[in-house]
Amino acid sequence: MILLYAMTIVVTAYLAIYGWEYYSLANVDRPHNEMHETWKPNGTLGHGVGIIGSALVLIMLLYSLRKRWKRMQNWGNIRYWLNYHIWMGVTGPILILFHTAFKFGGIVAVSFWSMVAVVLSGVLGRYIYIQIPRSLSGHELSVGDLREIEEDLQERIITEAAGNERILNILRTFIQFENKDAGEKGVIINWLSEDASSLFRYRSLRRRLLKESGISSGRISTLISLAKKREKLHRRIAFLSTARKLLHHWHIFHRPFAFVMIFIMFVHVIIAVSFGYRWIF
Repeated sequence: MILLYAMTIVVTAYLAIYGWEYYSLANVDRPHNEMHETWKPNGTLGHGVGIIGSALVLIMLLYSLRKRWKRMQNWGNIRYWLNYHIWMGVTGPILILFHTAFKFGGIVAVSFWSMVAVVLSGVLGRYIYIQIPRSLSGHELSVGDLREIEEDLQERIITEAAGNERILNILRTFIQFENKDAGEKGVIINWLSEDASSLFRYRSLRRRLLKESGISSGRISTLISLAKKREKLHRRIAFLSTARKLLHHWHIFHRPFAFVMIFIMFVHVIIAVSFGYRWIF
């Protein structure tokens, strides 16, 4: 996946840098620019990135089939499907954006803003999704399984600390276990703020352990890693039902925009083909 996202970054950078001269022009000036025939929406490059972007958007819909169609249940790990789904959901719209040459109007504007809503809600959906602990195969874990994992993490922390009460007390001081439920609307903000603050808290924890514990840097890194995992797991157990409800509400919001985007994209393609627009190499 790292390679795919790196490729997306490289392609985006290329289109933005080399196309800036064209995209920065006013609409009335673009036809007079030498880049117009290549970079316009129906130009060689502009049309090409639109086709590739649209293809990625359509291919990513296979993820929904993989989740719901029984015949596809054994077609690979659902986690990998989701990762590719997200990559296509990011890369496809970026390419379509360059295909439009940053000109939005009429029915295409509806499709574009629906696409933006799909991408942004997709990022939010991914964040909610990871709040529900799952096995390596992608299936949700039961509360009993999660409690066992939490106990195992606690035992590993005690073992790594060699039973040193001073170290354990320092860890307890820094780990937050009192997560307050602010309701389904406010809980995501709480999660985000906790995740953001944890970066600073654990840096402070590392400094204090280095100063007061007398143990090696390697063991401190292991302890902090285990503490992070236990804190996140504890939160996810506490808000498991809330996360499930939020994911359900998210689907209700996400799907209509996706349907609108796909429908208008099909209409756009049909109209373009009927008017004789072809991708000429």
